Amino acid sequence: MNKPVITTVQLLMLAAGSALVFPYTFMPILSTPAANQDVWAVLLLAFVYILIINAPLLFLMNRFRGLTINQTIDMIAGKILGKPAVMIFILFFMYCYIACSLITTHFINSYLFSATPRWMLMLFMTVPVCYAAYKGAGTIGRLSVFLVPLFMLTIIFFTLFGIHNMDFSVFSPVLTDSSFIGLNWSAFLTAARYSEILIFFVFSFYLNKKSSINKTYAVALIVFGVFYMLILIPTIAVLGVDFAKMSWNPYYVFTRQVNAFSFLERLQALNTLAWFPVTILKLTIYLFMACRVLSVMFKAKSHNRFVVPLAALGFIACNIPLLSNSDTIKLLSSNYVFPWVILPAIFVLPLLLAAVYLLRRKKLDPMIKKAQSHPVSEKG
Repeated sequence: MNKPVITTVQLLMLAAGSALVFPYTFMPILSTPAANQDVWAVLLLAFVYILIINAPLLFLMNRFRGLTINQTIDMIAGKILGKPAVMIFILFFMYCYIACSLITTHFINSYLFSATPRWMLMLFMTVPVCYAAYKGAGTIGRLSVFLVPLFMLTIIFFTLFGIHNMDFSVFSPVLTDSSFIGLNWSAFLTAARYSEILIFFVFSFYLNKKSSINKTYAVALIVFGVFYMLILIPTIAVLGVDFAKMSWNPYYVFTRQVNAFSFLERLQALNTLAWFPVTILKLTIYLFMACRVLSVMFKAKSHNRFVVPLAALGFIACNIPLLSNSDTIKLLSSNYVFPWVILPAIFVLPLLLAAVYLLRRKKLDPMIKKAQSHPVSEKG
C-alpha cells in the first residue's frame, strides 16, 4: 500500500481544528494569572511564545523533510537512545488522547447528559475514533476539510448573532490592571498548551512534497489565532470576566444567550453539533499518531494492529474512578499540570535533538539525503 498524500489545506485544518477544541470546550486562558479585561493581550502575546517554543521542531521538520518521526530521532540519537525518545512522544500522544477523552466526557456529563454513564459515553466515542484511525492519515485528512470548516462557521455565526448582547466596556481600562510579568507568564502558560506542532511533526511525512511546512504552519497558527479571538472576545463581552472565569465551559454558556431573527432560540445545540465531531477528530489524530509511531518502532506492517489495544487502554484509563473524578480532570487540565506535561514533548526534547543534530551535522547530512531518496511506505 502506497503512502497516502495529504494536502496543505488538510494539514492546516487538522492543526487548527485540534487546537480550537479546548478553547471551544473550557477556555483555559481564563485560568491564567492575568485573566482580567486584558486577556486579549495575553492571547496575542501567547503567539510570540508559541513561535519560540515551536522553533526547534520546525527546524527539525524542515531539515528531515519526508522522513518519519522515528527516522528523524533514530538518526540524531542513535538506535539505543532513539527508542526511549520515541517512546516519550508515544506516551505523550496517549496522555493527550486520555486527557481529551476525560475532558470530553466531563463536559457531556456536566452540560448535556448527566445521567449517562461514563463508560457508555466512552464506548460511543471510541468506536468512530477507532474506525477513522484504522483508515489512516488520508481519511483523517479528508475528514478535517469537512468537519473543521463547519466548526469554524459556528464560531462566526455565534459572533455575528451575539453582537447585540456584547458590552465592550468590560475590556477597559486597557493594560492598567496587568503587570508586565503577569501578562508574559500567562502568555507562556497559554502557549505551552499548543501541542499541535506535533501534528505537523507526524503528518508532514504525508504532506505533498511541493507544499511548504513553514507556510502551512504559519497559516494554521493565524487561523487558530483569529478563531480563538472570536471565541474569547464575545464570551467576555457577554458574560463578563468574573462570570466567565467561574464557568467551566464559558463559551457554551455564551452560546446559550444567543438568538437569531427574534424567534430562533436554544441555538447552543449548534455548539454541540459542531463541537462533538471535531472532538472525535482530535481524539482520532492523537490515537493515530500513537499507533503510527509505535508501529514503525516495532517494524510492524501497519499501524492498524495497535488501534484497538491503545483505544482499549484509553477506555480503561478513563473509567478508573480516581482519573474520572471531576477534581482530577480539572487538575489534569489546569495550569499546574497540562502545560508542564506538554512542554517537555514540544520544546525540551526537540531542543536537545536539534542541538545534537547541529553537533553531528557533517555526519548526519549524507544520511539524511540517502534516506530522503529512499522514502518508507505507509507500512513502515
